Parts: sequence; structure tokens; C-alpha cells
Amino acid sequence: MDGSRRRAAATNCGWCGRPITPRSRGPIPKWCSATCRHRAWEQARAAASSRSAVEVVERRVEVRVPIAPTRRDWPRLLDQLADQLNDGRVYDRDVPGLARALEPVLQAYRQRAHRTGAPDLR
Repeated sequence: MDGSRRRAAATNCGWCGRPITPRSRGPIPKWCSATCRHRAWEQARAAASSRSAVEVVERRVEVRVPIAPTRRDWPRLLDQLADQLNDGRVYDRDVPGLARALEPVLQAYRQRAHRTGAPDLR
């Protein structure tokens, strides 16, 4: 087999199977990139040591899904909001938006307080 036919025979990567463009001189490549060459070396090294080159590790990942606060949660959450407002942890730029969000809450509370005899907040 002459050199040009031999070079043309090495057309696919030995690791991933992608095409290889053989150069006109130098060694005939077996891999398309240094990454494929390294992976093939790792696989051969693992095979020589009778170990698997890939170890599958399965683990359970728990993702906390926030749930809607219940009636028992609101006093604590409102206390935390008051503490954050007092400590300055709520930015001044966020106070107007907070006021807009609290207005319907206060309105609903006042209506309910009027019907149930709960203290009125003014």
C-alpha cells in the first residue's frame, strides 16, 4: 500500500467516528482532536487496569417548592416584614411598591374587622 492510499484510509476518528482530514506529511492521525485522543487513552488505561472508565453515580436531589402561607404563617411573616423595614433591609425604592401591595390587604382587613369586631387599624 503506497503512502497516499494509506493516508486516505484513515478518514474516521477512532473515538467519535467523525471525519479526519489527513495531512500530507507526518504521522497518520487516529483521532480528530486532542479531546478524542485523551478519551481513548483514558478508556485504554481503564481497560488495562480492569476498571470501568466511567462510574455512574446516582444521587437524589431535593428541590424545595415554596408553598403558599397558611393563616398561621401570616403573623410571623408580617413580623419579619416589619423587622426588615425597621432594619433597612427593604430598599427605599421598594417601599412604594410595597405600599401598593399592602393597600388591598389593609382594605380587606378593615372590611373583615368591621364585621367581626376585630380592632380597626387606622
